[in-house]
Amino acid sequence: MIFLGMQPGSRVGLMSKDDFDPPAATMVVWEATGAAMQAKYESFPGFDQVRVDLLFIADDATIRRLHDAANPTPFAEIKTKVRRRDILLYVVKPRQDLLNCGYEEFLDSLGLVFMGTCR
Repeated sequence: MIFLGMQPGSRVGLMSKDDFDPPAATMVVWEATGAAMQAKYESFPGFDQVRVDLLFIADDATIRRLHDAANPTPFAEIKTKVRRRDILLYVVKPRQDLLNCGYEEFLDSLGLVFMGTCR
């Protein structure tokens, strides 16, 4: 449900700050398709060439916890850690592009102000 509303082609990346040297660095990319989100590994080419809309960067311990099957609420943990700045969020695409791709609900679900009070 967290990715509900995202348009096909929308891409969110997650990578380790402990492995941040392009082009050897690897990130997990969630990409919206017509039916679901697909996760895959991709190399991180650097910020000037990265092909994601949003990029989350966390330490290895946090990433392991998010991928742990025993963690029943990984996105709640992302929300908490983003707000505490334990996970950094880089917004790669312009605001209007994110709106067009359906990111408003996703960012709202993480407790991030996206639109502000004025539309």
